[in-house]
Amino acid sequence: MSYAIGSGHFMFAFSQEKNVQEIFSVNSDMSAMIDFEKALTIALGRCGLIPSQNVQQIMDVLDKFVPDMDDIQIGFKRDGVAPPSLVHQVRNQLNDECKTSFHYGTTSQDLIDTSLMMRMRDSVAIVSQSLQNLNLKLKELASSHTNEKVLMARTRMQNALPISVPEKIGNWCSQIEVLLASTPQIFLLQLGGPEGAVRKFGASYHDISNDMASTLGLTAAKHVWHTDRQQVTNICFWFTQAATVMGKIAQDVLFMVQSDVGEARIEGGGSSSAMKHKKNPVLAEVILAQARYCHTQMSGINTASIHENERSGTAWTLEWMLVPALLITSANTVVNTNELIENITIKSVAY
Repeated sequence: MSYAIGSGHFMFAFSQEKNVQEIFSVNSDMSAMIDFEKALTIALGRCGLIPSQNVQQIMDVLDKFVPDMDDIQIGFKRDGVAPPSLVHQVRNQLNDECKTSFHYGTTSQDLIDTSLMMRMRDSVAIVSQSLQNLNLKLKELASSHTNEKVLMARTRMQNALPISVPEKIGNWCSQIEVLLASTPQIFLLQLGGPEGAVRKFGASYHDISNDMASTLGLTAAKHVWHTDRQQVTNICFWFTQAATVMGKIAQDVLFMVQSDVGEARIEGGGSSSAMKHKKNPVLAEVILAQARYCHTQMSGINTASIHENERSGTAWTLEWMLVPALLITSANTVVNTNELIENITIKSVAY
């Protein structure tokens, strides 16, 4: 069996978070790029860098535009990026006077990076809400138990001293609350132009950048970040930490449900093909595996953050391969942990 992102694979059964997966679809990517072009066109018109009549025609075309995805796929294989084909398709629907006004002063990376930030922002909102839901479920579970010392604290894999259920669960909740307190708030607009010097915008650059950022719900960057991937890496690290906390909860549950510990039971545990008496804690195992998978992806993202000169095709491509896999899997760890907590029963044990 192999692990893969997307339907048609066994592990897809544990990929219940469909919203983040849709956010990282090709259609969502194209939609975000078109929104970028709309925001750019409006900002350029307000600054007087393109004629108002051109703004209107470009907006009319973009409002009705449906990309030819087969052509874009062919272009991607040729160019290594999607925007050249996208820009070509739009320009084919504009009159000659408008063609040069469209996509004025910008470059493919501006569209791609801004699209990424918009989709990271939306993914953070979804996962943050799922974390809040999980925190509430854990608090409800804790409140259903008294402070009687019915669990065993374990340090270095050895029995330590008895603790209560609320104390055990409180540790999980505190880690979730740290995550929620550190939820990313800054998602940067990318607007650097072909070489990162934004020469065509001149003195209007900051006005254009601020206007676009406001329209798209982003933050105007203080500098062009074509080769500075710190914010991408920081946001990815938050998702990795979310997976880490889910992995911590799953790891603890795995110890609690062991036959010789018996502190918890998971409803609907998995069966064995050879030992019918077993109830395997499959969901907890998968959550922990997904968390460790996120760690490996984060390592790759750190490697991809080193870009040479003013633009790196190799590092950039590696980033595209890793970021969606990390964010989608992290989102699934949170959804799966919600399900795990809904189906766990904690039992009193005499110590």
